[in-house]
Amino acid sequence: MEKIALFATDLDGTLFYDRTNITDRDRNTLKKLKEKGCIICFATGREFEVITPALDRLELWDLVDYFIMCGGSQIYDVKAKKIQIVGELSPECMHDIYNRYNNMPAAVVIPRDNVFHTNRISDELVKESELLGSQIKVYDDMTEVLDIPNPKFLFFGTSEQIDKTIEVMSKDTDPRLTICRSQAKYIDCYAAGINKGTALKILCKHLNIDLSQTAAIGDNQNDIELFEAASFSACPGDATEDAKKHAGYICCDAHEGAVSDFCEYLKLI
Repeated sequence: MEKIALFATDLDGTLFYDRTNITDRDRNTLKKLKEKGCIICFATGREFEVITPALDRLELWDLVDYFIMCGGSQIYDVKAKKIQIVGELSPECMHDIYNRYNNMPAAVVIPRDNVFHTNRISDELVKESELLGSQIKVYDDMTEVLDIPNPKFLFFGTSEQIDKTIEVMSKDTDPRLTICRSQAKYIDCYAAGINKGTALKILCKHLNIDLSQTAAIGDNQNDIELFEAASFSACPGDATEDAKKHAGYICCDAHEGAVSDFCEYLKLI
């Protein structure tokens, strides 16, 4: 097997097994990878302001080199403290999405500066904001929030609300958009062509790393393009069935240390 130069892991549902914590087993594995000179990338749908408090609390800054953030819309260089924008939704596109879907069962959410800007509040959204450490601001008219570019446009609700909303949105043929379900309670909208896989290719080109030297693990639909870009891929055992179909290896469940299981399978540690 060719040496793995870059290892990418999703956060929620993978490294963050309960979306909040990581196992000691996985922490030790990341340390070993770093000691061997492997570049570590956290590939997440989260935006920078939401990643930062989690990494502060879990003391993970020394174990990561790059973030693929906002589902691939941005890349963050930890050492240089610099964000590279891969792609954003234009105000015009965001207005069109809002006008088409603001009356769907799921609420519109624009995450920006650690605030959930939304057209509808719910107990579920309050719980989500508390988990991520974000504030909530509710609008009767979200026009002012849509007037500047943004990495992503979200819909949030119960699983049933998301089921009904994605059934309609999945038929959208707007060439400016990428639409995917990233978690049970989320639908993500990105600029066309934006995904974690695209960002991984850009990052590897910047680092002069061949994609044959990459491995990636994730648990949901928004990780599928990441699997397709990387040479080796895996899912935790409790990942979605859709993600599992595209992964090269199925690990133990996330809370048992799926990242470690994958690295042991690849003989990286």
